Amino acid sequence: MKHCITRARQILGSAAIALSVALPATAQETIKVGLLFTYSGPSGISGQLSDNAIKLFQQKHGTTAGGKKIEFVKRDTTGPNPEVAKRLAQELIVREKVQILIGPDFTPNVLAVAPLVTEARVPAIITGAATGGIVGEKSPYYIRTFYSVPQVVRPMAQWAHQNGVKRPYVVVADFGPGHDTEATFAKSFGDLGGQVAGSSRVSLRNPEFSSYMQRIKDAKPDAVFVFLPIGELVPQFLKAYSDSGLKNTNIKLLGTGDMSDESVVDAAGDAALGLITAGAYSHVHESTLNRRFVAEYTESFGKTPRHTSGTIAVWDALRLIYDGVAAQGSATFDPDKFMAFARGRTFESPRGPVTIDKATGDITQNIYLRRVEKQLGMLQNVEFATIPNVPAK
Repeated sequence: MKHCITRARQILGSAAIALSVALPATAQETIKVGLLFTYSGPSGISGQLSDNAIKLFQQKHGTTAGGKKIEFVKRDTTGPNPEVAKRLAQELIVREKVQILIGPDFTPNVLAVAPLVTEARVPAIITGAATGGIVGEKSPYYIRTFYSVPQVVRPMAQWAHQNGVKRPYVVVADFGPGHDTEATFAKSFGDLGGQVAGSSRVSLRNPEFSSYMQRIKDAKPDAVFVFLPIGELVPQFLKAYSDSGLKNTNIKLLGTGDMSDESVVDAAGDAALGLITAGAYSHVHESTLNRRFVAEYTESFGKTPRHTSGTIAVWDALRLIYDGVAAQGSATFDPDKFMAFARGRTFESPRGPVTIDKATGDITQNIYLRRVEKQLGMLQNVEFATIPNVPAK
């Protein structure tokens, strides 16, 4: 009897040891991806569009990569709120034990979360913050699939100078990316021998745009270059510009792609017509891959709300995640191997060819000069020039 009991204990002990050895491999059958998006507030639509990108990607490519299930855990940053973003990132990393993040969004949030992802060795893919110098410089675990301010501002300054603009007036939002835009445009235009006529920084909260229109008139510029974050300020500015009579002058209206983003341009209506912007993506970008993406997205989610460059950034982040996880096969997920895989990758996106810089993790991509026109009754960013392979810096 004793022999039977002892033998049973030995078997149970061996089974327990085997189970303990198997547990890490079993845990790795699921890769948890934390989502730090904005789901509420003025920019809440971005979270919905990001979720749509994820749903469509998994409809096409399944819910597993390399035999491992990809599971998403969502958190709402509520907008540019670094304290909230930091708390939620810590919750995702410590409590939820996510192995990868998509986000955070907005530059202040990215800066706040950088020390956390670095210490925890959690790769984080930035799909909604554009300030230069926040990716490789702030954390070796950051990758960007969005775009950087210098990446779109330099081509616009160059185009303006080549097309007869002598004294542009600059209008930017009064926060980090706006300051970055203002400085980059002034330097780029100045390096070409030009000089700005003046500049204004617009409050993010309830600005009185009529006063800014008067400043523009007083400066007598031959162009106005504008950056405002995607959201309600963009159509407000464009309508104020039109109502002030400036739209009916010979002054060129120029901007970053945010000013004609598909999520806000319809709200501006005809006030947006003729606006020239530099951006990384347009609904009507001419490529087979983009035409297929637009058709499949519209079939799944309808024509409104319209997807944006941020939606494409999430789509490309998923491409990196699926390919990077599959590349590790059945082995336990290794964040450093993932980063080594993702950095240096070149692939075709709906926006065109993109490369993740091997040294910094930032993105190199085509930048397109576009003009807002009506096509089939809709406002579209119609591309008329391509600047290929523009680096983030």
